[in-house]
Amino acid sequence: MDGLLDSGSDGIVIPRSLADYLGLKLEPSSRPMRVANGRDVQRYTAKASITLGRGGRCCDPIDAEVSIPAEGEPPVLIGREPIFRLYVITFVEAEKRFEMRPYRAG
Repeated sequence: MDGLLDSGSDGIVIPRSLADYLGLKLEPSSRPMRVANGRDVQRYTAKASITLGRGGRCCDPIDAEVSIPAEGEPPVLIGREPIFRLYVITFVEAEKRFEMRPYRAG
């Protein structure tokens, strides 16, 4: 499944249809989420194991909390948490690509 790496998103967002397909256990959240048009919408959260990859290259699975809006069907958005904490991400805008390297404290 395709997703968008979104440095403007706080976390990982998936549509309800995908959460249902994966059989995720949805928990209502007391905090709404702000969507692209500036509205706050109710959301659910769930735990999911996510593997990022492209062109035959994959990272190790990441256990993460995902947000599922109670309305609408957004694309899969891969936001900053936990991806930008676990990886050094470099956007190469001129070439319309990005690079991901595991973060190693040093």
